[in-house]
Amino acid sequence: MLATMDWRKGRESRRGAQGGGGGAMARPAARQVDLFHGVMDEADIWLDRLLGRFADASRTSGFLPLAKQAARACPRNPDILLVAATAALLDGDPQQAMAFLRRLPKGVEARGAFLLQALAAAEIGNVRAARALLELHGLTDWQSALAVFPAGRMRLDWLVSRLGAIVGRAAPDPFGALMARRRGSRRKLAPTPRTERRAAANPPAAKSKAARRAGPAASATPPARAAPRADPQPLPRLDVDIPVAFSLDLEPLAAALAGTPEPDGRWLTLRERFAHLGLAHGFDELLCLSQLSGFVPLVHQVETVRKVLKQFRGRVLLADEVGLGKTIEACMVLKEYALRGMAERVLVLTPASLVGQWREELETKFAIAVATTHDALSRDDPAAFWDQPRIVASIATARREEHARLLAARKFDLVIVDEAHHLRDRTSRSWKLVDRLNKRFLLLLSATPVQNDLVELYNLLTLLKPGIFKTLKDFRAAYMTPGKPRQPANSDELRSLMRGAMIRNTRAAAALDLPRRHAATIKVEPGPDAAAAYADLAAAARRIAAGEAGRRRRFALHHLLAAAGSSPTAAAAALGRLAVREPAEPAWARLAERWAALGPGAKEEALLDLLQRNPAEKKLVFVHSRETLERLATRLAGAGIAAARYDGSLSGPQKDAAIDDFRERASVLVSTQSGGEGRNVQFCNTLVNFDVPWNPMALEQRIGRIDRIGQEREVFVFNLVTRGTLEEQLLRLLEEKISMFELVVGEVGAILGGLEEEREFPDLVLEAWLEASEAGREEAFAALGARLDAARRQHQDAKELDAALFGQDFEAA
Repeated sequence: MLATMDWRKGRESRRGAQGGGGGAMARPAARQVDLFHGVMDEADIWLDRLLGRFADASRTSGFLPLAKQAARACPRNPDILLVAATAALLDGDPQQAMAFLRRLPKGVEARGAFLLQALAAAEIGNVRAARALLELHGLTDWQSALAVFPAGRMRLDWLVSRLGAIVGRAAPDPFGALMARRRGSRRKLAPTPRTERRAAANPPAAKSKAARRAGPAASATPPARAAPRADPQPLPRLDVDIPVAFSLDLEPLAAALAGTPEPDGRWLTLRERFAHLGLAHGFDELLCLSQLSGFVPLVHQVETVRKVLKQFRGRVLLADEVGLGKTIEACMVLKEYALRGMAERVLVLTPASLVGQWREELETKFAIAVATTHDALSRDDPAAFWDQPRIVASIATARREEHARLLAARKFDLVIVDEAHHLRDRTSRSWKLVDRLNKRFLLLLSATPVQNDLVELYNLLTLLKPGIFKTLKDFRAAYMTPGKPRQPANSDELRSLMRGAMIRNTRAAAALDLPRRHAATIKVEPGPDAAAAYADLAAAARRIAAGEAGRRRRFALHHLLAAAGSSPTAAAAALGRLAVREPAEPAWARLAERWAALGPGAKEEALLDLLQRNPAEKKLVFVHSRETLERLATRLAGAGIAAARYDGSLSGPQKDAAIDDFRERASVLVSTQSGGEGRNVQFCNTLVNFDVPWNPMALEQRIGRIDRIGQEREVFVFNLVTRGTLEEQLLRLLEEKISMFELVVGEVGAILGGLEEEREFPDLVLEAWLEASEAGREEAFAALGARLDAARRQHQDAKELDAALFGQDFEAA
């Protein structure tokens, strides 16, 4: 429904008559679910719930959360957006109200929208503009405003008070007039001095010339309105008679009814198209929008998902620029298909370094449980592992022959390939794996789909649309310049072809700007005892790694060294647990005693100094372990610094309370890695990494808590590291080779994917650190740095090439 008329009248036409005086919208009656027109009912249901909130006289706030859910469920419905804007105003959030109003479809000019714009402008402080807008649209009196106010009489007192503040006169009391009218009372209300002055200045129209001659003193009665005619004359009607002839070949139909096998699959193709067309209208309103948790998708993401489902029929290359949310878009497509019963079997293929991030996104934001190749079952029983319905897998693992063979024998409703530029070579095992998969829908994700030459584009398109080109030779002849593999021979025709296979949103087209980021590393000098304890711990770890059981104990060594890089408290706790599990290794108990005796670490003093430099500014402090969190919470309390804490042990309400406490009272939030996931902490613009995670993806996720779309201030990132530790070496590598803190959030994954490594990055770091000799360690880190540098340069070249090839011609909206 397009609300091109007055919003109140538009609702009346759908729901029937309402109370007199342009009053409240009647609440919709419950209706049976219509499988073919369920989308309209969904908007009705949301409106019913929102208006029910408005009608609750005991409620004075708390309307906005439900309104946001409704706007996510029906993002382009004008009625929903107007009611949502009203909810935002009632909750005192005029900026959010304006955001809802800006989303109204083009061509919708409802007077209710102008009223809400004026109310929002006044709340922001621009009363003059609000008054001008009300005067322009004839909404300065409460009766006119009430006729188009989405909340109707249910929030009339609120409306009247706001109007009075805008137009500069005392708020009238409309309730007496309304009640008198409702009771049918014929008694006239006693005139107020204001109404007497208005009557004297503006006499009502008289019925006769005599009355007009009598002037203002004469008593005149307004003319009665003529009753509407019961039998209005019909409008002129033009009948058109166009002869249409149908020719129907009944032979294929008879064969189909007889069960004769079809020779060429035409009926199957037609049936598939018919089924998809039947769903196309339903995709206008996405079911997944009401099922999301902890975030609100951006407009370009919603439009991308809708376009993937309706236009591309689930087979497309998503090539958004880094940081615009390709992962979110793909997950929304997955969720939408799952809700509609169209995606029972799902496979996500991704570089090993991104497996954990995909699992976290799907489980925390979309409530989709998945198995991953990190699970022991993938090694213990591969056949049982691949039989699971939804899997996130390292593509390096999946392409191994023993796994690829099992995958080729299974059917998948949806396959998603992240960092799909790794499929650019059709002779590679990765390309052959995806090509062999039995799949219905296929999403390829890459910010840089073309990295070397246009043949890579041909290889990707062949996966999405098999047979789109006859041969590679034909593609070269039609679209590639001889001797210049990066330069298309027919740009316009190639772009036209790509519009049927690719969506590429750009930051410029999406009008999304990120804040400027500043990063600083503070290197702390350890005391003699702390330096000796760390050296002895590293030596013990190297000795064990070189032994027969070294490979099996790598995980324990990783955890132990990461704890030592966090704090003495965390290291002592980790060593104590290890001493209990491995009593045959006496070094653990001795080291646990030494680390416990160290007391406060030098980084604690550096942190206190940093926090006290600008005490009024809120700061988010990330730590690796809960022992470090508890230690810092105690230390900050002793220093008189108001701090809140956040970790995975808190319940949902406790987590909400911690974020609220940080927003309202505490100047510091101390959090473990899971802190703030999916939560809005953009009121804070300073982040402190008390310790440095070994996985650059985890470091990027920390930064992304505050450096994200919507952050309006410059962002500051401080890293604390102790000299002589693994973390110091790692941070130097990341800063020098990939300019870690200058990258847009999302680019780290693209660069790490360029390593094409089966192991995760922290495993490579640990392997380099555990080299027996100092020279061996230096050589190992230098080799890792060279690989990172090459991956970064390849990523940068690919960005420039793709920007030149595709520009801004492939946006979703």
